[in-house]
Amino acid sequence: MTLHGKTEWAERLIPNLDQAATADVISRLCDFAFVISRDGEITQTMSSPFLTPRLDLAPWHGQQFKDTLTKESVPKFEARLAEFKGGHQDMRPVELNHRATDQQAEFPVRYTYHSAAADGSILLLGSDLRPVAEMQQQLVEAQIALESDYDARRDHEIKLRVLMESSDVATVFIALETGLISSCNSAAEVLLGRSRNELIDAAFASEFEDEGLTGLIDRMVTAASDSSMTAILAKSALGGQSYRLNPTLFRGATSQMLLCKIEPEDSTLEPVDLLATHLVSFFHKGVDPIVFVNMSGQIMSANEAFVSLANVTHPQTLSGRSMTEFFSRGSVDLNVILESARRTGKMRLYSTKILNEHGDERPVDISTTQVRTEREPICVLLLRNARRVEAISTPSSQMSEAEINSVVELIGSQSLKDIVARSTDVVEKMCIETAIGMTSNNRVAAAEMLGLSRQSLYVKLRKYDLV
Repeated sequence: MTLHGKTEWAERLIPNLDQAATADVISRLCDFAFVISRDGEITQTMSSPFLTPRLDLAPWHGQQFKDTLTKESVPKFEARLAEFKGGHQDMRPVELNHRATDQQAEFPVRYTYHSAAADGSILLLGSDLRPVAEMQQQLVEAQIALESDYDARRDHEIKLRVLMESSDVATVFIALETGLISSCNSAAEVLLGRSRNELIDAAFASEFEDEGLTGLIDRMVTAASDSSMTAILAKSALGGQSYRLNPTLFRGATSQMLLCKIEPEDSTLEPVDLLATHLVSFFHKGVDPIVFVNMSGQIMSANEAFVSLANVTHPQTLSGRSMTEFFSRGSVDLNVILESARRTGKMRLYSTKILNEHGDERPVDISTTQVRTEREPICVLLLRNARRVEAISTPSSQMSEAEINSVVELIGSQSLKDIVARSTDVVEKMCIETAIGMTSNNRVAAAEMLGLSRQSLYVKLRKYDLV
């Protein structure tokens, strides 16, 4: 700063200003001003005329400044005061909370420390933080309100999903502007013959034989708007079956929507639909685990019993995963099952073990059936718990007493090397017989299970007269 004139700035805070003017300047620059002694006693107080609500600071005269603070603010005040007395440079402001009184609630203030006079008095200039605290409180309340709205919305979505899945009537939600399916229930999947992933965002009109993609939607809007019309008829594009469409028009959050219930026109088809409903209910509520896989072994869907067996969180987490992750022998088990399904269309009681997500094993018997769909063949795996059967059954491929005796009789007449070779042959024959039995005489699958080539397996079959 460049100084001009005769005024000596070093001797006073602001030269040529009386005490009233100085007090007015300070009161307009800050919300609170305190002059305290070196030991922390309040000697003077001042508050801004613009402060709302105004505070009566007169009772604070003669008190220790720390006595006006809350318990947790006292250490911060004393530490910053000690730094100031020690001549610490670049003093940062400190935020302190004044304790509540009968007339005033607790309130926060940001203070800066300044030298006030030659006697060592300290000037504390404070900015009222109550507006900031109120704004922070409003932000917290707004966040809580948003979270409450989110929880309420999620609760509504769960209730809607449960209501949709509990209905035996095929139901879909359609965006009126685009004509695309936004949601559907399991009954709609069964009736339309397509999975939910295929139906979502697909044109609803493409599922039926109608005059263009917008013609069916226009007819549905007309039916929903006319109270005299109860339903319209449309033929399925997949099988040509005629259905009654019962539309309901409503306004969603951002656009108009259609709720459409789909029912067969011919009442004679109701038993078929009832059977489909029963099968879907059996799939979801059945005691035995059921898994649908494609011919590559990837899981398409699984019921709650398999979810429990595999110890996974939700059925959706299984979609797309390979069954090799859950078989104890991995790809060997999967290849045996799929090869049998390709060759004969089914496989009875294949014994293996299932691994859950934590690596625990459980013995099961698997029955496999290949089902041919319009798109691709799929396999249905029905698993039964074999733990009790395993505990009480006797293995069918144990060494017979004659085989054991034949090995024992060699002791003393042949070398240990020859005895071990003979024992190896007995064990090898038992393993081959077991593999052939487990794979229902599928040589390719048995060879893969034993880790042999097909040629090696054929040689051993001839060697042990098992052809």
